[in-house]
Amino acid sequence: MPAHVNFEKRYRVGVRLVDWAQGFGNRIFSGILDFLREGHEFELEFEQPSGGDLPRTAIDKNWDGDGLLVFRYTAAEAKAWEERGVKVVNLSVEQPAKGPFFPRVTLDNHFCGRQAADRLMRLGLRQFVYWTDPHRAYSLERYEGFRGALAENGFDCTVVEVPASAYPAKTRAKQIAMTGWKQFARIEPPFGVFAKDDIAAVCAVNALAQIGVKVPGEAVVLGVADDIVYCHTTNPPLSSLRFPGRAIGYEAASLLHRMMSGEQIEARARVMVPSPGVVERESTGMISLPDEVVSQALGIVRREVVTGALTAGDLADRLGVSRETLRQRFHAVFGHGPKQEMDLIRAAKVRDLLMGTTLTLEKIAERTGFGGQDDLCRFFKRVTGEQPSVHRRRR
Repeated sequence: MPAHVNFEKRYRVGVRLVDWAQGFGNRIFSGILDFLREGHEFELEFEQPSGGDLPRTAIDKNWDGDGLLVFRYTAAEAKAWEERGVKVVNLSVEQPAKGPFFPRVTLDNHFCGRQAADRLMRLGLRQFVYWTDPHRAYSLERYEGFRGALAENGFDCTVVEVPASAYPAKTRAKQIAMTGWKQFARIEPPFGVFAKDDIAAVCAVNALAQIGVKVPGEAVVLGVADDIVYCHTTNPPLSSLRFPGRAIGYEAASLLHRMMSGEQIEARARVMVPSPGVVERESTGMISLPDEVVSQALGIVRREVVTGALTAGDLADRLGVSRETLRQRFHAVFGHGPKQEMDLIRAAKVRDLLMGTTLTLEKIAERTGFGGQDDLCRFFKRVTGEQPSVHRRRR
């Protein structure tokens, strides 16, 4: 037989995703296709709205095949699939209260919360808010990471609790708006809001506008998923943590393939994929801090620090204050001087490029004002305690 013949079994695989998150399905599918391009054989079936042009493929409790990639399911579906021997990977944190349970591949929500806290703390804020739905497990996981990272740095977190998933569909939008603005009205600006997802972030921006709080300026808002529609049609456009859909799709397809091939995987196993980092837009722009000099300094730093030419002395000269005055004012806000803050902002930009792109270290060095890869590595190790290549692999 020719050596190139592939004898791998062709598996019949169903895919059921959500239709309310723009781009979610496309990103997941890209990862699934990446796995198939490596030579694996899946005969894909999926629910795809076509306005009636195509026959509907129902992926429900009666579906029968080798494996399923699904975003949430009911207890009745889980029982039927298990009895039929269908292998299932769940793409959602959420699952029925009672089994059977299936392995999951999801965003690393705890780390996501820590990333959000790190980004908002870098804005010089001292008040932090989390918009949550207490009935959603993913929301609670993101809160745990967010609150934990803030606590490690001596900060507290106010919770705006909006149980959107429990509201009736007919009145949900009005109830969300009213619940949100009433709680925001009790918080004195400036503050930073981390919302459980992009939809909640849109709701937060609208609620703040209703009570006259400016975004940015008096408050900043950060979402999760980097949904192209929600983020770009909101005023101001939303900053958001990227959703690693392609990586999740690949990992899910790989895990399902192993299960269909006979490998025993623990029912409660979970693969967690980290977000590649924050996409910055206007909603996390300049915030008006109590210290106007520090606010102006941060604006200059964010615009120019990646060039590598800006120094703490230059910053003081441009602001018309002495270096010692600037150092004292930064210490009052951040607990460290301007040089340390400049390094942290520059390192955050490097981290975003490490996680959000496939650029080589040499190219990242060019984009962030370093003389070369070696200079970049020395800087990143000094500021973060980790080599950039190690950071990229670990995440």
